[in-house]
Amino acid sequence: MATASRSAKAQRSRKPRSHASKRRAPGDTTDGCTYSVHWTLLASTKGFIQVWVPTKAYDRVAARFLKSANGSYARRLLRERMAPLGVDVKCGGSCYGGFCEEHLIFDGGSSKVYVCECGYYV
Repeated sequence: MATASRSAKAQRSRKPRSHASKRRAPGDTTDGCTYSVHWTLLASTKGFIQVWVPTKAYDRVAARFLKSANGSYARRLLRERMAPLGVDVKCGGSCYGGFCEEHLIFDGGSSKVYVCECGYYV
């Protein structure tokens, strides 16, 4: 009986947690710019270049297309990791006081590296 009353007292004495710690200060806003990736099952590879992706990434996307694939040939290609998949990557989102755009951060001649960041009108 004594243990039951102690736990009841402990529960009543706890203060409800405040969600104020999750709020951000106005100057502490984060950049909401991200890349959105849209995969498609291609009928033709014309206009695309070949890019290698990790097996796990291909399998995740192929599993989604297997659910809606029509025909045994398309299903077999997806299972064998031979189906041509297209990917469209776009920089978007919202940021405080600007707009999302790609910025060049490395120019190595034939290879360039871009990042999706907030841009501002100057």
